[in-house]
Amino acid sequence: MNWKIPSENIIKPASGLVAALALYGILRQAGFYNFTAREAEGLNVLIQLVGDIYAVLLAFAIFVIWGQFTEVENYVIREGDSLADILRLGAYLNADDRATIRRSMASYTHQVVQYEWQSLGDGMRDEQADEFFSRFLNTVVEVTPRSETEKLIHTRLLDLAEKIREYHDERVAKTLTRIPPTLAGLVKTIASVLLFLIFVYPFHHWSAGVSCFIIVAVVLFLANFVMMDTDNPLKGVWNVNSKPFSDIRL
Repeated sequence: MNWKIPSENIIKPASGLVAALALYGILRQAGFYNFTAREAEGLNVLIQLVGDIYAVLLAFAIFVIWGQFTEVENYVIREGDSLADILRLGAYLNADDRATIRRSMASYTHQVVQYEWQSLGDGMRDEQADEFFSRFLNTVVEVTPRSETEKLIHTRLLDLAEKIREYHDERVAKTLTRIPPTLAGLVKTIASVLLFLIFVYPFHHWSAGVSCFIIVAVVLFLANFVMMDTDNPLKGVWNVNSKPFSDIRL
């Protein structure tokens, strides 16, 4: 996990902040804030109202996104653990079936770690990973038990394969789900309105106005960044790790 915010995510907002501060200085010299001072009480009410709406919407969006993020993480762990269980049980099968399962699982996990993770992070399914996954399930189903013990083991393997299929399907579906553009746009729009109201608020001293504007701008930027970053569980500063797949000992 990389805790550093990418520079490309900072340069554009920073440039906008510098331009806004320059405009603030020009408007201050031009006497614009003498006009807004007469509406200070109304601006206070409006700032509080818009701020409350923004807080509720942001909390709702992050709650939904974080719930989805943790679900993806849980499905990754469960799928990885179940794959490891199949390996442990498969060790008691005959040599041919055991080797076939290990080979098909190796192909699948390698594809997941090396390629599918990137594809899903980009919002696309990896058809090759889906094909390897289907082949792996088929190798489990097609095991030919040669004793009563292997029959019992095969029954257990089939149960695990069914669970893995469910975990896989849910993991992929949840990973590809994103926050609706209309909701993201609404949150960003309200944040912009709130920042604009702070910008035009008639602070008595220019230093107080600049400080408050910078603080609010940084807070809103970080809130939006966290919302959009966690919306993609496989890419970004905070993401789900593929370690449960790469840690499988084949």
